[in-house]
Amino acid sequence: MHRPAPLSRVNTVALVLFLAAPGCASWPRAYGAPPCCTPAKLAAPADEVWWHLFQVTAIAPLTDSGRTLRRAMGFPVASFNLHDDAVTDSAFFTNRDIAAMSPEAVRWGPTRPDDVAVPPFTVTKLKDEGKTAGFFVKDARGVAYLFKLDPVDAPELLSGAEAVSSKLLYALGYHVPSYEAGAFAMEDFTAAPDAVMKGAHGRVAPLTPEALQALLAPRMREGRVRVGQSKILGGEILGPARFKRFRDCAEMRALKLACAWINHIDTKDHNTLLVWDGQRTVGYLIDFGTTLGADAGRAGPQRPCAGWTYIVDLKELSLETVTLGLHEPPCPVQPTFDASVGRFTSQVDPRKWKPYAPNLAFKAMTEEDAEWITARLARLSRAQIEAAVSAAQYSRPNDAAYLVETLLARRDAVVAPYVEDK
Repeated sequence: MHRPAPLSRVNTVALVLFLAAPGCASWPRAYGAPPCCTPAKLAAPADEVWWHLFQVTAIAPLTDSGRTLRRAMGFPVASFNLHDDAVTDSAFFTNRDIAAMSPEAVRWGPTRPDDVAVPPFTVTKLKDEGKTAGFFVKDARGVAYLFKLDPVDAPELLSGAEAVSSKLLYALGYHVPSYEAGAFAMEDFTAAPDAVMKGAHGRVAPLTPEALQALLAPRMREGRVRVGQSKILGGEILGPARFKRFRDCAEMRALKLACAWINHIDTKDHNTLLVWDGQRTVGYLIDFGTTLGADAGRAGPQRPCAGWTYIVDLKELSLETVTLGLHEPPCPVQPTFDASVGRFTSQVDPRKWKPYAPNLAFKAMTEEDAEWITARLARLSRAQIEAAVSAAQYSRPNDAAYLVETLLARRDAVVAPYVEDK
């Protein structure tokens, strides 16, 4: 692995100036420089997904051995920005007063009235990254959106999960884009003359009306097709963040328990986005199609062991090898509720919860970080959670009711160990 070169005198001065630059307005001067703010425009090169997963799974356990030893000895690295049981505004976080948020404010989250897409839509390009089908559009006002489609056999699954999870994370204080569920008629969509798609052998090809209809027609329900709509973020898109860079920020460490709550297992670097707004770099959490009971990669419900083991879990593989295959992963029986909700149950152990690949910020979480986020989780009311779930616009009331009760039960399960420890 490439090791960073020692800081030169010039680089040292630049680092000092960076830390001393004005960052988050609410950061108390008594705490010193705001280490988790980003007043500068950050470089955000994206690694290939396979290389990122290899790094966090195989390389990080070796390079982070010092941190592991400190944790084992009882004095883990403390977070930079947790003071007096509070975290101030940072690159990824705004310290919203949860108790003061109305259910309506939670329902809409970051979405403003003019963020909702207005038909008709001009399709400019099919989505060619990731496994979820979708396309880029411009609405009647010329505003750009990404529309994602649910699996043919699981209507409402991904679009519902993205809407609900984004609202809940927003209420907790995290920066997320606007995600809304919507349903439109076939005639609301027209391919632009220069619209493109990925054709045979990965080559760019024109998007024909026939190809667009073939994508939409299997998903039509009662004359309308449902989409998850996300307004394209304003500002200069820099690229994904690295959780490793922010792993000593309390809000990024404690995000682990927020993700355990909604079973957000796809927490790799690539599901973040850094955006330069002209004054600072703002960090967003993005892509929530693999939360609650949905798995965008599987185009269906989450796997039974989602949240309980990594996809490549070296510990479980070792135990299976030592026991000659007799060891079984600690996955409880988790049935699928239905096609639109997927596999999402009240069974969760926050101390053992795992995303599908190791997250270096999550591994750095301390008890103090956990107590901070669980105190915020505990402030969310039933009415606020119901409002977040209503954003999914589920066609069956039983789906919404099940999600509300399951979210409440999981929230209590996530919070309880850290309340009991006090």
